[in-house]
Amino acid sequence: MTFMTSNGKPVSQFSACGTKPFEPASEHSHTAEAKIDFVYPEVPFPTNALYKTWGAENIRAMVRYHHGLLRKSTIGDLFPADDALFAFATEKTADFFVEALGGEQAYTLVHGHPALRMRHFHINIDEKGREIWLMMYKKTINDLAIPSECVEEFWNWIEPLSIRMINRRTTVAPIERHSYSSIWVKQ
Repeated sequence: MTFMTSNGKPVSQFSACGTKPFEPASEHSHTAEAKIDFVYPEVPFPTNALYKTWGAENIRAMVRYHHGLLRKSTIGDLFPADDALFAFATEKTADFFVEALGGEQAYTLVHGHPALRMRHFHINIDEKGREIWLMMYKKTINDLAIPSECVEEFWNWIEPLSIRMINRRTTVAPIERHSYSSIWVKQ
C-alpha cells in the first residue's frame, strides 16, 4: 500500500531516513519527503461473549486489578499519585472496557469517542510502556481466571489496541506483536 500526501507525492517509511544524500539549504527551496512511522494495525473488537459470560462487575474488577498492577510497576508514574484521582481514572477505564465489551454506554455518553491515543497524549506511552501494560493484562487474565472460552477473543482485541496507545516512539524498529498463539499455550 502506498500512502500519498495531499499534493500526490508518495509517503516513504521513516526508516528510509538517511538512505539518500542530505540536501542542505541552497538558493532554491526544497522539501524533504513525507515519512510515516508505522501504520496502526486493525483492532478486531470481540463479541459481547465476555460481557455476557462474566458481567460488568467482573470486567470492572479486572480493570481495577490491572491498574493496581500497573501502579506498582515501572510505569506506575503514568497514573495519578493521589488515590482519589487514581480511582477516578481507573473507573473511567472500567467504563470504557464495559462498553467496548458489550455493556451499557457508560463511557461514550459521558466522555465521547474514546480516541485513546489523543486522550493519553499528555503522558508518554512508548513501546516499553505498552509491553508492560500488555503483560500486566496477561497476568490479570491468569490471576482472575477470565472464562477460558473468552480469552483468545479478548487478547486478540487488547493486543492491537495496546499499539494504539503508543504516542511516543523510541525506536524505528517495528512494534513487537504478541499473537495469542505466541503467548498462550493451549493445554
